[in-house]
Amino acid sequence: MRLDTYSGAAVDFAAYEVDPTDVLVAGVAQARAIETTHRNAVVRWRFTPPPGSRYTPNDVEVPLQNREGFFVIEARRGDAVQQAWLDLTRVGLLTKESPGGIVLYGADLGTGAALAGMRITYLVGTAFQYGKTDEHGIARWNGPQRPRFAIAEWGRSKTFASLLAQPPVPALLLGVRAERANVRAGEHVHVVGFARKRAGTAYRPDAGDVRVSIAARGRTLVAAEARLDAAGAFSTELAIPADAPAGDAAVLAAHAGAGAGAAIHVDGVGDVVLTVAAACAAACAPDAPVPVSVGAWRADGTPAAGRDVRVRVVRAPHVIEPGSGGSPDDVSPWGTAAVADVLLHTDAAGIGRFTIPAPTDGLPSTYGLAATTGTSTASARIVASGARVALTVTPGRRDLDLGEPAQLDVLGFDAVDGRAVAGLPVRLRLVHGPVVQEQQVTLDASGRAHAVFHNVVPGTSLAFAQADVDGKSAIDVNAVTVAPQALLGSRARRSAEAQIATDRPRYRIGERLTVDASLAGAVGDAFIDLEGTRALGEQTIRTSGGHAAARFAVPETVGDAAIGVAFVRDGALEYATQRIVVDGPGHARATTLSADKAAYAPGSVAHLTIADGNERSEATLAIRLTDARASGGASFEDAAAVLAGTGTTTQNPASSEPAWHGSVAPTRSTAVDLAATERSAPAAETLGAPSEHALLWRIDRAAKEGFDVALPQTPGRYVVSVLKVADDGDVGAATLAIEVR
Repeated sequence: MRLDTYSGAAVDFAAYEVDPTDVLVAGVAQARAIETTHRNAVVRWRFTPPPGSRYTPNDVEVPLQNREGFFVIEARRGDAVQQAWLDLTRVGLLTKESPGGIVLYGADLGTGAALAGMRITYLVGTAFQYGKTDEHGIARWNGPQRPRFAIAEWGRSKTFASLLAQPPVPALLLGVRAERANVRAGEHVHVVGFARKRAGTAYRPDAGDVRVSIAARGRTLVAAEARLDAAGAFSTELAIPADAPAGDAAVLAAHAGAGAGAAIHVDGVGDVVLTVAAACAAACAPDAPVPVSVGAWRADGTPAAGRDVRVRVVRAPHVIEPGSGGSPDDVSPWGTAAVADVLLHTDAAGIGRFTIPAPTDGLPSTYGLAATTGTSTASARIVASGARVALTVTPGRRDLDLGEPAQLDVLGFDAVDGRAVAGLPVRLRLVHGPVVQEQQVTLDASGRAHAVFHNVVPGTSLAFAQADVDGKSAIDVNAVTVAPQALLGSRARRSAEAQIATDRPRYRIGERLTVDASLAGAVGDAFIDLEGTRALGEQTIRTSGGHAAARFAVPETVGDAAIGVAFVRDGALEYATQRIVVDGPGHARATTLSADKAAYAPGSVAHLTIADGNERSEATLAIRLTDARASGGASFEDAAAVLAGTGTTTQNPASSEPAWHGSVAPTRSTAVDLAATERSAPAAETLGAPSEHALLWRIDRAAKEGFDVALPQTPGRYVVSVLKVADDGDVGAATLAIEVR
C-alpha cells in the first residue's frame, strides 16, 4: 500500500477483516470508514518513514500473505487516522455494461480457469437478487431494472463492481458540419448535415424539416429551415450578420427533439476589415522564420493606412492530427505556447508586416495567429512541416503513477490532407536525461502503431517519434510524467500488451468474423465477446500458448461493434477491445477517395472516385475544395462518428495495473487528505482558429462511384473533401490532396 507523509514519525498499522458491505457504497461515493475500537486486528505492524519534514510517498508492505478476504487497513499516528480497504481474492470479475444489458465473466486469478457456478449478488433498488455464472463462467442480466452493484463470491474470495448507468440508445441522431471553420461577419456560410431515425436494430434516413441556426454569446445570429431529402440529408446557406460578435459560435441543428452542433469561429468586422496571411503559406519550412502580412481595408475597399493592429501568435510544436480540429476547443496540444505579441502600424497600402522567429527545437510547427484592431479581428493558421508525412505521438495517459508503464500511440498521416500513411518504420524514444529507451515500430494500414515502455524513470520524460520520408525527417514530441498519484480514479485499464487480430478489415451483416486474440504468458481460459449497444455474443476459449480464437456471425445492430478479450496472467485479469467496421444500414462507413491522375494542369478537371463498399447506393454528396485541410466544425471526417459508438463500458477490478484508491478518515481523525489539497494545472495556451478557404462547395445527388471537380488556375496543393449520406442510412467521409502544377 502507499502512505503519503510529511514527517519521519512512525505510523502504526492494523488490518481488520470485514464484510465488504460494511465499507463499500454503491455508485461513485467514497467507501465508508469503520469503527475499530471493539474489533480484533488480524495483524498489527509499525512503519517508519524516512527522517525529515518533507512530502514523501512510501510503499508499505502489508503482512497478509497467503490469505483470502476483504480487509480494512488502518494507519494511525496519534489522533490522525486514515483507512483504506484491501481485497485479497482469487476472483477476477469483468463486466460488460451496455444499454441492452450486463454481461459478467468470472475467472480464477490463479489458474485462469473460468469460474462456473460462481455466486453473484446484485443490488437492485434496495433489494438483493442472486444469480450464478454458467458453465463458461458467464452471467447475464437483462432485467427491466438494472442493478447498481454486484458482489461475486467463490469460497472465501469476493470481488465487486459498482455498475454504471448506461444512456439509452438514441431514437434519433443528427450530424451537422459547416462549409469552413472560420467565417467573417457579413459573409455567408453553407451548412450540411443528416438525420437518422432508429428502426428496430438499424438507423434509417428520417424525413421532415430541420431547423438550422448559428448562435454566439447567448444570441441567435441567424436561423433557417432545411428540408430532409431522400437520404435524410439537409443543406442550407446562412448569412452571418455584419454586427456578429467576434469569437467562437455554434452551428446548431434541431429536428424532432434531437439536436447536433458544430463549432466555427467568427471574425468581427468594425470600421475596417482585417486579413492575415503568411508569405510561405503553401510551404513554410519548420526551421525558418515565417514572414506575415496583415491588411486593413475599409468597407469601400480602400486601404486603412496608419492603423494600429495587435497580432498575437501561438505555436504548437506539432502538425495537428486530422479530425482533432486543432484541439483548441478542448485540450491544447502539448508544448503550445505564445511566441509573439506585436503591435503593427499599417503603411499607406494598409499593410503591416512582421516575422515569426524561427524555432530552435527542430520540430514542425502549427502557428495560430489572431489580429485585432478595435472590434475588427482576423485569424489564420500556418503549418510548417519539414516532410510530406507528419507524425503524432500520444501517451495513453500523460500522468503515470510510480511503476506504471508508459503506453505510446503514434499516427502517421499526410501533412496536407490527413490521409493515413501505412507501412512506415518509426523510431520511438522515451528520454529522461541520460536514460533513453527505444523501440522500432511499423505503422499499420490505419497509419497507427502502439508501444509500451516499462520501468519509466520518475519525473517528466520526453516521448519522440521520428521517421525518414523522402530524405526528410518527420518528427513529433510529447511528454509523460511519473509521480505519486493520490487518486487516479480508474478501476479498469486496457491491457498494454493484449492483441486482437481479425480476418478482415470490414464486415457485412451476416458474414462470419474470425478473431485471434493473444497475450504472452496468459493461462487458463480466455473470454472473447462481440459487443455493441447490446451483447452480441460471448465465448470462453481455452488458451494455447497465450492464444485464443473464436468465430462470430455479425448481426445487424445499431451503431458499430467491437471485439473484446480478457486473459488471466500473473494473477491479474487483462482486457482489450478493438472496434470492427460493419458495413450495413445506418453505420459509419469507412470511405476513401482516389484521383484519376497524380497531378493536374491549372484549370483542368479532376475525376474523384469514392470507395466505401457501397458504390451503387444513391446518396447525397457534399463536395468541397479548399486550400488547406478543414478542421473543427468543418471537418467531415468525424461527422459520421455519431453513428459509430459501441455503447459498451468495460470494468475490471482485478486489473494488472490497479489504480490507487483514496483513503477515508474516521469521524474523529485529525489526518489531512493530501490529495484534496492538490492544485489544478494552469490553463494552457490555445492555438486559435483554423483558416482554410472554401474554393468550391457543391451538393450533388449521385448513384455512381465518383464525381468531377474543376480545379483552380493557380498551382499548389488543394484538398477535396466529400461527405456521403446514403439513402440506405450509411454515412461516410473522405479527404484527398490534389496537386495542381
